[in-house]
Amino acid sequence: MSSGSKLSTAMAGVAAAVVGTTAFVGLPAQQTQELTAASLRGSQASQSSISGSASSSSVGVAVAGAAAAVLFAGRRSTRSSVVPCRVGYDASNEIGACDPLLFWDPIGFCESGTKEDFDRRRAVELKHGRLCMFASIGMLWPDVFGKFDGYLSPSQGLKFADVPSGIYAVSKVPLEGWLQILLVAGLIETQLFKDQSFGGPGFAKYGAEPGNFGTGYWGRRIADPEERRLKLTTELNNGRLAMIAMAGLLIQNGLTGQS
Repeated sequence: MSSGSKLSTAMAGVAAAVVGTTAFVGLPAQQTQELTAASLRGSQASQSSISGSASSSSVGVAVAGAAAAVLFAGRRSTRSSVVPCRVGYDASNEIGACDPLLFWDPIGFCESGTKEDFDRRRAVELKHGRLCMFASIGMLWPDVFGKFDGYLSPSQGLKFADVPSGIYAVSKVPLEGWLQILLVAGLIETQLFKDQSFGGPGFAKYGAEPGNFGTGYWGRRIADPEERRLKLTTELNNGRLAMIAMAGLLIQNGLTGQS
């Protein structure tokens, strides 16, 4: 039984006790006093007895009405406090739930999310993983294989060798260079890959399989479902590792200056 129902039952019991006390205990004492008064004052005492009985009955009716109102309000509040529970999308069988953690959702994103919410997060995870895989190579390439020859910006006399590795390159590259990079990246996503996952919830489109732009695996279509699932799982795990690795590389580069 809920706390609201217990409170309502208790209030109704108290009200009933008060009414019963007024109706069955108070009246004999009043009648004894009224009989004594009647022997002394006659008909005037009888009239006061009748009025006293009427007032006691009025009090009893009022208390009973208040108890009924409290009981009704308690039941109404108990019914209105019931909140429907929404079950989230079960993503335990999706690609990426593998050993050793299997389905791992420590923050609880999938507890109340829908299939569309999962598709959006999967598309974001894949894009971040792919970008970090390229970024990890870009962080290591200049120190391992060297930098390009020539000028990055001939008008400003800036050579590739003058650009430091890591996050310090952000301030060295001219604004026009960053605009060119963003323009090329945007054309690749919107025109070459036809990516429609822009605009966020309610506007973006993720298709039947988020992150699949129809390019295949190095241009090859994988017909075997088991092989295809293995390749997609490998890409997802490599992207997750690259995101962690890129975070470590950036922290190290920011603290020590080494890439």
